[in-house]
Amino acid sequence: MNQTVECRKLVKSFQGDGVETYALKNVDLLLEEGTFISIIGPSGSGKSTLLSIIGTLDDPTSGELLHGNEPVHQLKANQLADFRFNNIGFIFQQFHLIPTLTALENIMAPLFGRKVSYDKKQRAKELLEMVGLGDKTNSLPSQLSGGQQQRVAIARALVHEPKWLLADEPTGNLDSETGEIIFQLLRSLNQEKGCGVLFVTHDPALADRANRKIEMRDGEIVSDTQVNQYA
Repeated sequence: MNQTVECRKLVKSFQGDGVETYALKNVDLLLEEGTFISIIGPSGSGKSTLLSIIGTLDDPTSGELLHGNEPVHQLKANQLADFRFNNIGFIFQQFHLIPTLTALENIMAPLFGRKVSYDKKQRAKELLEMVGLGDKTNSLPSQLSGGQQQRVAIARALVHEPKWLLADEPTGNLDSETGEIIFQLLRSLNQEKGCGVLFVTHDPALADRANRKIEMRDGEIVSDTQVNQYA
């Protein structure tokens, strides 16, 4: 299946105190599969809202979202959950690890209650090794540093081999050195696994190292720049 994502005239608005506020205004966007794309802009520019809609966690007020030419907004709730499980991996600024589960169990968490064709525990172990935490299998989140917790969160997002990784400020709570490690990990996953990456950031230096940089302001795309190679 073609994994290109297309946004057509996406609008997201909110009503409050008789005033309509727009988080997104007629966003048109074509995201080609397998591309590393950064999205940058000031707070309130619509970056996270756009990511949530592309990841089907939120619905637009109007407009269309297509994954592989299929209008996913027409799917029923259970179909949408299956689509998200099979195609989208989420990484957040807040790691959202379950505090009572080990690193291995946190990676397996999206698979709980799901029938899959592979050994869940073995897949989780392989991913822990891949993110450099093979010795942290039984560690709880409280026993891990921030950077280690984010690496567990990345492994969890990869557990079902999604077509797109959506990363919302994944380096925002990390020091610059650890943030660079996380960025390099996402970049290598994009290159080696071929999954598309949408990387929301406030850091211009990181944004400039993507294949493509999208800048947002006041709910609109103000620039869309192609970059031919990584810095």
